[in-house]
Amino acid sequence: MKAAAMSVWIFINLLCFGMCGYLYLIWSQYWMSLERQRLFNKAHATPQNNGKSGISYQETFSENIVYNTVQNASLLNVDSVRKRSGAVLRSGQAIQWPNKSYGAQSRPSNNIVMRKHGSPRFPNIHKAILEFDSEKYVCNDLTTLECESKTAEFKELLLKEFHRVLMTDSKVFTSGLESQNPYDVKYERGYVKQLTRGELLCALGNVAVRTVEAEDPPFSTLGFKIPKNPLQKHRTFNTCALVSSSGALLGSRLGEFIDSHNMVLRFNNAPTENYTEDVGSKTTFRILNSQVVTKPEFNFLNDPMYKNISIIIWDPANYSSPLDEWYRQPDFPVFQVYKKLLEQRPGADVHLLYPQVLWDLWVILQDSSPYRLRRNPPSSGFIGLWFAIHRCNRVRMFEYVPSVHATRRCHYYTSGDDSGCTLGAWHPLAQEKSLAHRMSDNADLDVFQRGFIDIPGVRAVHC
Repeated sequence: MKAAAMSVWIFINLLCFGMCGYLYLIWSQYWMSLERQRLFNKAHATPQNNGKSGISYQETFSENIVYNTVQNASLLNVDSVRKRSGAVLRSGQAIQWPNKSYGAQSRPSNNIVMRKHGSPRFPNIHKAILEFDSEKYVCNDLTTLECESKTAEFKELLLKEFHRVLMTDSKVFTSGLESQNPYDVKYERGYVKQLTRGELLCALGNVAVRTVEAEDPPFSTLGFKIPKNPLQKHRTFNTCALVSSSGALLGSRLGEFIDSHNMVLRFNNAPTENYTEDVGSKTTFRILNSQVVTKPEFNFLNDPMYKNISIIIWDPANYSSPLDEWYRQPDFPVFQVYKKLLEQRPGADVHLLYPQVLWDLWVILQDSSPYRLRRNPPSSGFIGLWFAIHRCNRVRMFEYVPSVHATRRCHYYTSGDDSGCTLGAWHPLAQEKSLAHRMSDNADLDVFQRGFIDIPGVRAVHC
C-alpha cells in the first residue's frame, strides 16, 4: 500500500514538472514569435542621426534600415579590380555614382503566417532567408538605379539572416547551449552594449596582441626556443588585405587587387597556387588553427605554404585556464609540433596566440549581441581581423561578409558544400560578420557587389 501511494506521489510530481516545462516552452516560443514578427513586419523608419561614427546594434538588426548610396557624387577609385560583371576597372579609373538614396519599402515576408488582426503564430525561424548560389542580385552594371535597389534588397536579407541564425542558436531547447559548454565558459553578461563603429574598434583595440613568450611558464622550463621578436617586430602597414577562404572567391578575379596591398593575410591551409587570378599570390601572415598544425594531411612542417612567412597559431584553452593547464590539456597536440618546428627552423616568426585572447574577443561578441552565443571561440577570420586592425591603417577583408556571390561552396579550393561555413556551425560566425559589417565604412556596392569590406585601423579612432 505504501509503495502504491509513493508511486502515485511520484507520478503527480512528474506530471506537475512536465506541465511547467511545457508551459515555459510555449511561453518562450511565443515571445520569440513576437520578436520574429517585429523583425519582418514592422514598417521601415528612418533612424535619427545622432552624430556618432557608427550605428547601434539594434539599428543594424531591426527593420529600421536606410540604404544610402554614395552622397555628394563621391568617387570610388579601385586600382586593378575586375568587376564581377566582367568589366575591368583600369588603374586610375574612377566611377562616379549618382547622388541618390533609396529607402527600403516594407514588404510582407513569405515566411510569416498572419492571423486576422496580426496576432502572432509561431513562425519557423529555422528556415533560411538568404539564397545561396543565386544570380538574382548580381548586377551587370554597377552604375544603375536597378543595381542600387538589388544591393539594398540583398543587404536587408543578409542582416535578417544574421538575426535569424542568432535567434536559432540562442534557443536553449533546440541548440543545447546549456549542455554544450566544452570550454567551461562561466560568463554572465550585463546589459547589451549598443556600440558605435568607433567603440567597437576601441573594444577590439583594447585586446592586446599577445603571444606565448619564452619566459612564460611552463614553456620557460621545457626547452622551447620561442623567438624573442614577435610577429615581424611589431611592424605596421598602410593597407592590408585579409583573404577569406570563402567559395565565393572562386571566379572573382580579385587576385591582382589583393596583391596590391602592403600586407596580405590568409587563413589555415588556403592555397594560392592554381588560384592566383582569384586570390593573388602574396602572403605576409597566416592565421592557423591547431588542427591544421597537427593533422598529418596538412603537412605543416614541410609544406612550402607555411615557410618564409609569419604565422599565428591558435588553440583554445578552457575559459579561465592558466597556461600550464592548457599545456597539459590542449584541444589538439600542438605543442610537440611547435617545438619541433622551432628546432628545425630556428628564428622562424611563428607564435602561439595567448589563449585568453580568444575569450576576450568572445566576450566582445557576446556583450554586443542581444542573444546568447555559442560558447566556442571565434573563428580564424575574426582573429585575423582583430590582429589586422592593430597593425594596419586600412583593413580590406574579402568575402568575409557575404556578397551577392554567396555560395554553398565552403572553400574556394574544395568542392564541398556547407552553408555552415558562411553562417556558422561551430564558431559564432553570424555575430562576427555582423560586427565586421558594422565596423566597415565603404559603400554597399563594394561590400555586396565587389565582395570586400573596408575597416579603419585602431590608430584612426580616438579611444
